[in-house]
Amino acid sequence: MLKLKYYTLNKDEKKKLKEKFYNTEIGKSLKTRLNRLFILGISGLLFSLYLFIFHSNYWDIYTGVLLIIASLVFIIGSFKIRINKLNEFLVKDKK
Repeated sequence: MLKLKYYTLNKDEKKKLKEKFYNTEIGKSLKTRLNRLFILGISGLLFSLYLFIFHSNYWDIYTGVLLIIASLVFIIGSFKIRINKLNEFLVKDKK
């Protein structure tokens, strides 16, 4: 397991690392995929709120709860993957 050196960086170093990583081919494709995953999570949260507000039967509420759980997994997962990939790039770049 890699140590998370990303958390020890200050704000300017994190910004430089992100710019350097997103200029690589892997970084560009990963950024678009993770942004898409984040947008799917936000849209899922919004749709589940719509289900809670405007529909009151049990199946819609059950679907809304499952959708909230899946959306939160998408959002949290996108951030965790982003940080892990940035950390891997930082460790490889230092060697």
